[in-house]
Amino acid sequence: MAKGTKVEPKGTKSEISLFKDCYSHYSDAKQDLETRITRKNGFDDADKMFASHIDEANWPYSAMIFDPRPYTVIIEKAARLIGQKPKGRLVPREGGDTLGASVNNELLNFQWEDNSRLGKSMVGKWIEMDMNARKYGASFGLAKWNFQRRINNGKKKVYFDGPDFQVCNPRDVLANPSYDFINKWFQHREYVTLKELESVNDAARTKPTYKNLNLLRDSLSEDRKIKGDRRDNDYTIQNKSLRSLTDYMGSDESNAVLEIITEYRPDRWVTFSPRHGIILRDIPNPYKHGEIPVVMLKYYPLPDDLYGVGEYEPVSKLIKGINSLYSQYIDCITTDLYPPLMINPVNVRMHTIEFTPEAKWLMNNPGVDVVRLQTNTTATNNFQAVYSLMVSSLLNAWGETSQGISQFDPFQPDKTATEIKDTAFTRNVRDNMNQIFLSEALKKQIMFWHSMNQQLLFQGTADKFKIIRIVGRDAVDFFQKQGLGDMNPRPEDVTAYANGDSEVLPEGPQFPVEIGDGDISPKFIEDEMGGGELVVEQGDLIGSYDYIPDVEPMKAPSQDLVEQKLTAILGTVTNPQVIQLLQIEGEVPKISKILKDLYESTGVVKDADQYFQKGGAINAGINQAGNPLAEAGSPAQGNGGVAGMGGNPQAPVGVGNQPPMGGPPQVQVG
Repeated sequence: MAKGTKVEPKGTKSEISLFKDCYSHYSDAKQDLETRITRKNGFDDADKMFASHIDEANWPYSAMIFDPRPYTVIIEKAARLIGQKPKGRLVPREGGDTLGASVNNELLNFQWEDNSRLGKSMVGKWIEMDMNARKYGASFGLAKWNFQRRINNGKKKVYFDGPDFQVCNPRDVLANPSYDFINKWFQHREYVTLKELESVNDAARTKPTYKNLNLLRDSLSEDRKIKGDRRDNDYTIQNKSLRSLTDYMGSDESNAVLEIITEYRPDRWVTFSPRHGIILRDIPNPYKHGEIPVVMLKYYPLPDDLYGVGEYEPVSKLIKGINSLYSQYIDCITTDLYPPLMINPVNVRMHTIEFTPEAKWLMNNPGVDVVRLQTNTTATNNFQAVYSLMVSSLLNAWGETSQGISQFDPFQPDKTATEIKDTAFTRNVRDNMNQIFLSEALKKQIMFWHSMNQQLLFQGTADKFKIIRIVGRDAVDFFQKQGLGDMNPRPEDVTAYANGDSEVLPEGPQFPVEIGDGDISPKFIEDEMGGGELVVEQGDLIGSYDYIPDVEPMKAPSQDLVEQKLTAILGTVTNPQVIQLLQIEGEVPKISKILKDLYESTGVVKDADQYFQKGGAINAGINQAGNPLAEAGSPAQGNGGVAGMGGNPQAPVGVGNQPPMGGPPQVQVG
């Protein structure tokens, strides 16, 4: 019998032994988790602070005022750190190249956007990861392959086939508590139906691998009183309980759920039912990278503990003190407005004592029979100073202000420019440290996805290609320059053939890809919407790559700052001296690219390409000396032209040799 339970394991001798081993891990991890949930400043307390909840039964004041800063600080920190999609990129290492890195980058971008079909967007998932890490000290996510078929028009068709990322409910994480990192094993709890066990596979593009389902059905039929498991028997969902809502997980008898635990090890995955004592799956780790497919995020590590420090734990007493002071102040004000009265019950008609406008209090001796109790206003007079001190200390602890390093009065409402600058700098320093841990966690998730793509994207399917949608001017320009959409013969090939330097290539795509029964397509096809379609082949995934996360663009965008930077860049590259130096080095600035980015940075222009058109005469240029060149088609005059052979004005560079639209190249005679 397994340790700490009366469940009798079922199955073969090896399955019973394996169940006892896994259940021992389950018992240890569950005990550790329950302590973290219920302890002081644990998960439950963090949820109460985030919900601005006050326990009425144990609150000593009539007023129940909760300063909502604990809620605000989590939201604002998440908003500052994760404002939009990250801009990381793969870089080639052994066996990789720049083109392969770009193809894999676009594949990962496509899968990032496509993942929203499973319910939540990836940005939303990482915001949830961020908030969980701040509230509980650490957050966990599973990076696995997801293969789903759904019935469409009476036929089962593939609905989703690609890498997935699932944010773990903190109360369903049963991690190995012996280490301060994920090691040896990691258990995750799920509540699933028998139908899902029969039809879903989260390991690869193969049939479901769950076994002993007949033993599970027999165990359920033996216990006819209970159709399945209820989640609220294992733990309480505080987010529902604090709002007086009911947790219905497990209450639907037609879709009864079972508590299922999956233990992920580097070499194998084991799924079991802890209540029924049945091993449901025992398979080798399906991923070649041989790692536990778990991504952990924590911002403030703690030695010798798996979880780090949450945002609330170091300041919980300050938060409670601020709420107590706030409520006490309101009680004092209320008492001062409606003070206790010292009344002679013999001489006063008690039913006339009311605090209403134009009330008439009937008594024998006015001013004597009813006397107001004099209250002390010392506490209310000092409220502002004490409250400001406590709030200042709280914000310093959260890294939201620089008052702790300021040499000026912390209660002074008007701050100097130096203090404001220090405030922003201090906040950015802490955000920068958070970005380091966030980027490492994000890198691990993307590398899991890339490794699964290399192994599973084309495994078990007859298709040897995948067509993905490409958006973004930079990606389209890159694939165009690589010639992935070019058709043979190209103009330079015709010229080389006319000169006898080469043979004319057969007509067709320069980089042909077979996408059907003999159908040949270019590897990249641009469309009229400014995007295109890229055909990803199995050979594109070969090679070793490293992911460089760039979480800086994930911040909430500041359009004013972007516009200022681009304007400064435009002023620099149009400087005649800079242009002269660039021409000496053989470089030409892409003014149109800078202008397009500048237009779109304003937020008003969504498609800057509409303001530009290719072709047309070039009216002016810049010569090597940085002086304006003469207009096209007119002789250079005075000092504006550069003398050619024999002292005659030289034709402007890039002007005289421009071919007219639709005609052969023409040479301007000087």
